[in-house]
Amino acid sequence: MKWKPLLGTAGAIFLGLVLLVATWAKGLEPGAFAEQIQLEELDFLFSARTVTLLALALEAGLGTVLLLGLRRIWILIPTTLLVTFFVFLTGRNYWLVMNGLRDPDAACGCFGSLLERTAGEAFWQDLLLLVPPLVLAFWGRRSGRQAFPWRRLAVAVLAMSGVLFWAGTNTGLQMVDIAAEIGEEIEETDVELFLPTREYLLVIEDQEVPEATIYHCEESVSFLVVNPQVSHSVLLRIKSQTVETIAADLVAPQADGSMNIPSEGVFVPQGEFKVGPEGIAFTVEGVQMHLRGSSSEGG
Repeated sequence: MKWKPLLGTAGAIFLGLVLLVATWAKGLEPGAFAEQIQLEELDFLFSARTVTLLALALEAGLGTVLLLGLRRIWILIPTTLLVTFFVFLTGRNYWLVMNGLRDPDAACGCFGSLLERTAGEAFWQDLLLLVPPLVLAFWGRRSGRQAFPWRRLAVAVLAMSGVLFWAGTNTGLQMVDIAAEIGEEIEETDVELFLPTREYLLVIEDQEVPEATIYHCEESVSFLVVNPQVSHSVLLRIKSQTVETIAADLVAPQADGSMNIPSEGVFVPQGEFKVGPEGIAFTVEGVQMHLRGSSSEGG
């Protein structure tokens, strides 16, 4: 059957393409993927950030070699484990939602938030997209000795490295990491100590604001954005994802550059912020703003 190897190659290429699209989809919002990992309690050995990066790198590496037609048994076995794991997660999520044990909006899938799908749609679509091409890749696999695929593996390593850098510098993932490191308990204090940080920058309507200063308070897991162009400074509370403002005349740095601000009674609620590819997005006085990592370029 001369067409058997062709079907196997086609299955591998299709599966590789699906995995790479899924990697790209989750890489756009790795913070949301990390939150899903926390929801599924998959961060029992490593932090959610580490698990997120490892999962994205593995998916990118396997997707790349499959797209290049590589179907060695030592590639297909970890691919099978990855596919089985994805189907298991979406299947379990579907079962929990169907039995009223999980919010229907918590639907997961290998395509992250790229596609708006119900829990049932995520399970059946992932099952059909992942399992049949995997079976074809196994069924049409060539036998016999073949040269070691150094070049294709080198391309896969480059893809994995690129994904690690791309996702690792995403502001959303950094926010999840900060919140996880601080822990669930927040120390109650009358005054919040904010220290200046150069790891983030303010962007207003796609324009960077270099004169703005960003401060970080570890105790309350918050960011204070001081922009001399506006009459109010902005407080972003990571734990609650809320936005508050404080009058500029109440914000003054100490001699060492830090700020001590009363924790209650001086902030005005402004709603919630969202974390996306461009960083933390929020609106103050009708102006759209973003806070993103200074090492990222456009998210």
